[in-house]
Amino acid sequence: MSALTGATAARAQAVPGTVTVLYAGSLVTPMEGPVKAALQKQGIDFQGEPGGSKALAHLIAAGIRSPDVFISVDPALVVQLGSLVASATTFAGTSLGVAWTPHSRYAALFDRAADGGTPLEDALETPGLRIGRTDPLLDPKGQYTIEGVTMWLGVDGARQLLGPDENPSQIFPEQDLLARVDTGQADVGFFYRTEAVARGYRFVPLPGKAALTDRITYTLAIMKGAAHPRQAKAFSDFILSGPGRAILERAGITYRSP
Repeated sequence: MSALTGATAARAQAVPGTVTVLYAGSLVTPMEGPVKAALQKQGIDFQGEPGGSKALAHLIAAGIRSPDVFISVDPALVVQLGSLVASATTFAGTSLGVAWTPHSRYAALFDRAADGGTPLEDALETPGLRIGRTDPLLDPKGQYTIEGVTMWLGVDGARQLLGPDENPSQIFPEQDLLARVDTGQADVGFFYRTEAVARGYRFVPLPGKAALTDRITYTLAIMKGAAHPRQAKAFSDFILSGPGRAILERAGITYRSP
């Protein structure tokens, strides 16, 4: 263990208690699994609430939620919270693409697409394919999906594949989309690489700049007036430079250089 990691762990252990965290739903698998378990060992009770970053930011701005920490997948949402934020760090990123489970009825087709044997756009145009994505009004990933597909296929191609922006046959809440892909109710979905790695899905990024790797970034904000300020700082250290970093890297997040 490095000196930095050891110091971070010591600080976390020195402030047992509760930390409340609203976080981008794309992080639900590592957050509710290994992150929560590791914090419990250090005496911190992690109380997390996942969701679309836009929806969570709206809840904070309206005073409906008052978390200690907010992790958004869109830095602009943290900026918009203004004086409600004590400090913020944009610390990592990921890419946008298509993911599916090994049990999907179209797994073989998309495996070929991932290996370059079938054009991804041809696979996505398969008749009867059930595509899932998130709401662009509530979740940055939903908006990134529209932007990325439009960059890749053009306006007409994106409309042919996705239908209207608010297409009810494709749009699901973030956590519901994972469950639908897991159970086969959706054959494939538009996800971040983070989600695919953490969930054990196969993943192929959208081609070139359409993967939006330069734009999709995670920002951790400690909120002003946090009910548990010391635990919020310990959680931030844990995620940014302590054991939480390795957990999230294993889950597919790419950390930025300090």
